[in-house]
Amino acid sequence: MKKIVNFILVAGLSCQLYAQDAQLLNSRGFRQAQKGNYTRAIELFTDAIGQNKFFSDAWYNRALAYSKSGAYEKAISDYSEAINLRPHFKNAWNNRGADKNEIKDFAGAIEDYTKAITLDSGYARAWYNRGISYINQGDYNKAILDFSRTILLEPDFKEAYINREIARKKEAAQQ
Repeated sequence: MKKIVNFILVAGLSCQLYAQDAQLLNSRGFRQAQKGNYTRAIELFTDAIGQNKFFSDAWYNRALAYSKSGAYEKAISDYSEAINLRPHFKNAWNNRGADKNEIKDFAGAIEDYTKAITLDSGYARAWYNRGISYINQGDYNKAILDFSRTILLEPDFKEAYINREIARKKEAAQQ
């Protein structure tokens, strides 16, 4: 019985040390990303994930670094993993949508923004981003509605006013 208790204690301590190592690597990666050193940040986030494959923040942070590096497909993959681990991770949904928008998957981007909005109806950035995807898709009426919602949520969001006016002009030109 004593051997089983010792094994459980050692196993528990090992898991705690791996979690601390992963957190430390993630923190180091975050600092590198803040400095704009995305290659090194990606390496550190990868090491953190290697220590703890269930660490959703490391997946998310690596996705951000990939995105900043222009590696949108890799970013989308990592955001997907973060979402699988934490389905209510609204920022991961929103940012995955942004990267889908970058690769011209406007329908996929709209789906992701809609999920982020479902998770937090007051998430102005997701409303705004979805409006941008609607413009890119040529659905100006829906874009106008999303920009208007953004403005209601954040009256100082200048880009929402500008893009709402652009959508209105494009909508009028279609008629």
